Amino acid sequence: MLKLLIATLWLLIIPEFLGLGILYFSKEDKKNMMLSIIIGYLLGFMIYEILAIPMTYMECTFNTLSYTWISIMIVLFLISVILIRHNLKEILISNFNAIKQMNKGLLAIFLILIVFQCYVGFTYMHEDYDDSNFIAKATIAKDTNTLHKYDDIGNEYASLPVRQVFSPFPFYTATISLIINIHPAILARTVFPVIFIPLAYIVYAMIANVLFKENKNQALIFLIILSFIYMFGAYSVYTNFVFLLYRVWQGKSILANIIIPFIWLIFLKYINKDEKFLYWFILFITLWGADLLSSMALCLATMVTGVLSLIYAIKDRKISYLFKTAICVLPSIAYGIMYLNLGGLS
Repeated sequence: MLKLLIATLWLLIIPEFLGLGILYFSKEDKKNMMLSIIIGYLLGFMIYEILAIPMTYMECTFNTLSYTWISIMIVLFLISVILIRHNLKEILISNFNAIKQMNKGLLAIFLILIVFQCYVGFTYMHEDYDDSNFIAKATIAKDTNTLHKYDDIGNEYASLPVRQVFSPFPFYTATISLIINIHPAILARTVFPVIFIPLAYIVYAMIANVLFKENKNQALIFLIILSFIYMFGAYSVYTNFVFLLYRVWQGKSILANIIIPFIWLIFLKYINKDEKFLYWFILFITLWGADLLSSMALCLATMVTGVLSLIYAIKDRKISYLFKTAICVLPSIAYGIMYLNLGGLS
């Protein structure tokens, strides 16, 4: 029971409050609990990425990285609580009323499908070679209290593995494992599916609201159809459908199913809002946080953002989008240059 409470605090409550703390400065979205939990996770990813890379090169211990991140997250959580303490009741009532307006039958079908997918991810186990990175490195880091000192089978590295250094999502898994006090493999294969599968559908729900102009019934039908597509989308082991439902603990799955769609959402709904700085800041957090998940984010998330920025710059006739995008992708470009200079393609 204690582990369940700790997991609920760190995997649901703290990200939610962190996001609400950022959205406190928004007029339109300060009550949006779907958007806030995504932002909260992205902020946590970004902070972990900022800490992990220099600490790896400084040969800090895993515990130093973990407790530094935990301390920062607690401080930000407390700041967020202070900011929204007077609005919390109003936020909860607003979201509850929004749910009441939905078609109960469609909502029930959608929730049953999501619960079923989470149940399968929680109950059954999928293994593949990528677990040697995402689970083995998490276990080794936690058990040896080191950062990239040993490879996936326990041999000491002669030099740092450049590709993994810049996307240390296994260490994030190990840190959450440390907090909840369960084995990284158990966390990855049972807890993470219950968290990240619904988060992916939250992003798609927000996209559906934009596409169907806040028509909740049409949005629910879209999500139900999408859910069936995910359930029957295993026509290849490399589809994003397979990655979400069978390999969600791997950072590349979160990149494909949460980060990339969320970047689309930002451009679809927020990029030309009046509160431009806030949403560009959220895009900045998104891109920097994405780098934690997979080395593919260094180029893929950057390319998606660049293409969308160019399209919307032409559409809205605002060349300033390109300059703001350049600032948002700076961390990824910097990591990419370091990656190449350190022999990342050798």
